[in-house]
Amino acid sequence: MGPQQLVPLLIAVFLVLFAFFYWRIRRWVAAYNQGVTFFSTGDELEASRRFEVAARRATQGVQRAVAVATLGQCLLALGDAGRALELFGSAERSGKLRDAVPVMHRSMPALIAKAYFALGDLASAHAWLEEGRKRNGTLPPMYALLPEVALLCREGNPAAAVAELDARAGEADALVGRDPRRIKLLRAFALDALDPAHHAAAIDAALASLQPACPGDFEFLSARWPELQAFMQRRGLSRAA
Repeated sequence: MGPQQLVPLLIAVFLVLFAFFYWRIRRWVAAYNQGVTFFSTGDELEASRRFEVAARRATQGVQRAVAVATLGQCLLALGDAGRALELFGSAERSGKLRDAVPVMHRSMPALIAKAYFALGDLASAHAWLEEGRKRNGTLPPMYALLPEVALLCREGNPAAAVAELDARAGEADALVGRDPRRIKLLRAFALDALDPAHHAAAIDAALASLQPACPGDFEFLSARWPELQAFMQRRGLSRAA
């Protein structure tokens, strides 16, 4: 085959390969964006399905790591902390997020800490929060607010939990999804542990602001926390656990 025939053939092969990979990338982007849309509206179950599709359609390691990490967030929100932890670990071990998606890389320790907290492994939760502080850089620390306050409450330090929430009110306001309701529940729980009579009005206001609560909102916190479960039952919140 002479140059006159070889060059057009190579160009044709290149164009076919380019079109194929462009099509694959578009399919990944479509599935991932659908997952983000469902997740932002609180439908973590449907979002998880779309992120699973995105993980299967990934054409490169970064795409897969991003899809796997966001799938883990969905499963954590749905109460499957064990599987979420596996997915977070996979994204971490890949090393793909560090340079390609640094914001996600820096927020990953807080997600892992939340998963360990949900599983009752408080020591590992502390360790990953410390890792998050090392990675934080310029990222707002709001990603770690929930596990930090939950650990303070869980370990019997409600005064420090309330002080942390008061000092970081702006971060609490910036949270999205189910976490704002979880933070308000922790505030009510901490105030009740301090002095239920003195803080009665503030506790009632925090609990009233939880509405409308959805099933599964608080299971991540209460699943292995008997004291929080008892508080929720007393306050009629167990249906939204």
